[in-house]
Amino acid sequence: MMAHPITIRPMTRADLDWIEAQERLVFTDPWPKSAFKESLGFGGGLNVVAVNGDGQLCGYLCAQVVADEIQIHNIAVTPSMRRRGIARYLMDYAEEHGLEKGVACAVLEVRITNKSAITMYTDRGYQSIGRRRGYYRRPLCDALVLMKILDDSDSGDRQMAETSDGMVS
Repeated sequence: MMAHPITIRPMTRADLDWIEAQERLVFTDPWPKSAFKESLGFGGGLNVVAVNGDGQLCGYLCAQVVADEIQIHNIAVTPSMRRRGIARYLMDYAEEHGLEKGVACAVLEVRITNKSAITMYTDRGYQSIGRRRGYYRRPLCDALVLMKILDDSDSGDRQMAETSDGMVS
């Protein structure tokens, strides 16, 4: 249980130094600061930070609406703030944003060795739809491609079926 409420706000350029430091702390293959700077200008982009009750940044998420899906590109929570529901709150925010934009599903990649993240995603209803071999470089590692149907009201009997190329049909 969190001691302080978490708020989500848009990411700004002023946040980028902190985000870059968190990327290096959290990931073995971090995004460079320039990638976050670019993402702030993406059309359809969702770039947000989580702020605790003391005004401290504690997490962030980058996603983009493409066609009928929201693609979650990057999500992280500072290590000292983990296991408090912040990642789930960020995911809720992204999924709600996607629904507001009329998407049908959310898609993301996750390192196959990141068992805690995979558990969080599958607990949220994400299902494996494929694998990207050698997706991560440091260290070299495959990614699972996960998808969650957010709105199946117009899809009738839409099903997630993996094809030989790892795509959904």
